[in-house]
Amino acid sequence: MHILFIHQNFPAQFRHIAAHLAANSEHFVVAMGDKKNLNRPEAQIARLKVVSYELSRGIQPATHRYLHGPEENILRGQAVVRACMELKQQGFKPQLIVSHAGWGECLFLRDIFPEARILGYFEFYYHAEGKDVGFDPEFATDFDRRFLLRIRNATHLLTWTNVDWGWSPTQWQKSLFPAEYQPKIEVIHEGIDTTKVKPNANAMFTLPNGRVLTRDDEVLTLVNRALEPYRGFHIFMRALPEINVSDPMRLP
Repeated sequence: MHILFIHQNFPAQFRHIAAHLAANSEHFVVAMGDKKNLNRPEAQIARLKVVSYELSRGIQPATHRYLHGPEENILRGQAVVRACMELKQQGFKPQLIVSHAGWGECLFLRDIFPEARILGYFEFYYHAEGKDVGFDPEFATDFDRRFLLRIRNATHLLTWTNVDWGWSPTQWQKSLFPAEYQPKIEVIHEGIDTTKVKPNANAMFTLPNGRVLTRDDEVLTLVNRALEPYRGFHIFMRALPEINVSDPMRLP
């Protein structure tokens, strides 16, 4: 089977399934991503051909602010089309296409490969209350933000009409999409590499001050790639004074 994976930041969520399929000699697997994101070792997978696309231009300053996201998504979709046309000229005609649904990469695939089965990854549908915004009274959502989020969902909705099936990694993420769209979205967890993420009785970590932490130590951590309210940083920092550190060698 000829299989095409498309993700601007490949391999991202597709790493394990792409590697699994590429390892099977019965498949010819191609991965496509944004050129600026493919110069990483993790993007190179054995027996998998990696090709890039490149946006023709950036967002126009005169474009309405609500349309910045959709405009970039259209440009991305067009870039994917150009790369797909090159693959098609080389004789590659995928029977299965797997693509992220949120950035425009799926928008025009049906026109290029009408006979392919297209599977979309539906990661997140934006809401103005109680989800990624509007979850904390301290950071209220104004009308301007609400309107921008409503327009941002346009790419997901357009993509949904052009895929054969979709999936979300959790039931909660699936539930964010409109009820009429959910029957076409399956819940498939992204998986955990248990060869790497597993208990280690000998695990230890040396702090800058020379202290060595082991499994016998009680350690409070915050795992966060961005120090922002969305990821609870402000709540964590405010909670620190309430933590009783009786031992001066114990670190919160």
